[in-house]
Amino acid sequence: MPLFRIGLNFMKLKDSKLDDFATNVVAKVTANVTIFPGQTALVTNVGTAQVAFHNSLSAAKNAGKAATADKDAKRAILVAALRQLAFSIQGILNLTSANAELSGFEVVVGGAHGPVSVNVPVILDITNPASTKLGVKLQGVAGAKSYEFRARVGNAAPTRLGTFPSTRGIVLEELTPGTLYMLEVRAVFGSNRFSEWSEPVQHMCT
Repeated sequence: MPLFRIGLNFMKLKDSKLDDFATNVVAKVTANVTIFPGQTALVTNVGTAQVAFHNSLSAAKNAGKAATADKDAKRAILVAALRQLAFSIQGILNLTSANAELSGFEVVVGGAHGPVSVNVPVILDITNPASTKLGVKLQGVAGAKSYEFRARVGNAAPTRLGTFPSTRGIVLEELTPGTLYMLEVRAVFGSNRFSEWSEPVQHMCT
């Protein structure tokens, strides 16, 4: 199965195009609920944000700075909701790139943009330096520009925890005390190239 990621180019779309894009994503993910299980709440969030943004577009026309500021704020909310849904869909187990395309999001296949390193970063150790935080000792790979982390809790879809520019000083923050996290990491070699996810390592956050 080719490595892929959900593209975030929708963030650069003009207002009217973003409105149409979000409408299409909601329709497609809803129509393919068996392919995208567990996304109902996130799709609802996108739908709600899209309606609010759509209404703000009309209100902002020739209506002054306040209406334009409101439109921009609602756009930011919609983009955030789309990003959250995109990361959640990408984390669905055994999802193929072909099925991912049925979501309406752009799908970037790693192999189509140059070779992907066969090396995978390794989580060597996890510490709990403070409440809601986990520190990670990581063995990196040559050529990596950064390292992206995600975590799974129970049977839920993985959640993206952030990207770090090096293997030094990695601390995952804003975690939930008393929760057992299954952590994974992958190397990012550029905007369209990345390694496979590492072997998962679990740790309790205090």
